[in-house]
Amino acid sequence: MSSLFAGSVGGAIGVGIAYPFDTLSTKAQVRSGKSDEKQANLIQNIKTIWNNQGINGFFEGVFVTMIGQAAIKSIQFAVNEITLLYLETNATIQSNLLKMAIAGTLAGLLSSFVVSPIELVKIRMQAQNKSASKKNDDDHDDSDISSQVYSNDFECAKYLIKHEGWRALFCHGLGITIIREIPSFAFYFVAYGLLARSSFAVQLGNHAAPLVFGALAGWAMWIPTYPADIVKTLVQVQDSKNKMLGPMQITAKLYRSGGVKAFFDGLEPKLVRAAVKHAATFWVYEIVMNMLRPISV
Repeated sequence: MSSLFAGSVGGAIGVGIAYPFDTLSTKAQVRSGKSDEKQANLIQNIKTIWNNQGINGFFEGVFVTMIGQAAIKSIQFAVNEITLLYLETNATIQSNLLKMAIAGTLAGLLSSFVVSPIELVKIRMQAQNKSASKKNDDDHDDSDISSQVYSNDFECAKYLIKHEGWRALFCHGLGITIIREIPSFAFYFVAYGLLARSSFAVQLGNHAAPLVFGALAGWAMWIPTYPADIVKTLVQVQDSKNKMLGPMQITAKLYRSGGVKAFFDGLEPKLVRAAVKHAATFWVYEIVMNMLRPISV
């Protein structure tokens, strides 16, 4: 199906372009879970990563994430399109808004099972502190996730499987991932669908519309669900072999440490990343779909 291929290409390109902003957001989220660590602003985070790791520090985990996003976006776009087609031809639902919400919800639910292990590896890669590890090689603590250093994504995944097991790879953080993904992609596909059917689509044209609407859809999915994302990051950054805090405990700890504001640490780079990533994703998706539609069955 054309949407499978178009979604995979758009997803891989989109996440690769916007990945440095994702790294900045993840590092801010990890710090927010450490009550004894002073929070740094966006500029300070950029300087720290650059000074410690150079340009490579902004792309830790990008390879596996691009591969993963190719799979994730192919699932999401294909499920969304198939569900919409089914609802258009077989269901009695009249509301287009409800149809788009159902399709987006199902896309988010089914893709969660791929999203969770991919993002687990990504988070572990982004959370590592290579400069601290170099300073503390003599008293390296295997229980401290940030003290683990991986040369690449596959080494990280191999270490995770060896020390935490296959079950951890696929199930560690799966519940909170589902909680985040279901509303995220309901908002995502509804926002893009409504905008694509509006008069603005004609005014912007075939190339500008996907860029603008994709960016807005990215914001629509992230702003309301960002608190769940920060809790998910703090769940998955924990070593599953050690005593862990659950999502409710992490939520309570975050609120005690910083109030409501703590649930939005790292939001600024996440919104920049969302706009860039999803603008590129939908732009590429629409281009590929237009190329494949005449030859698709």
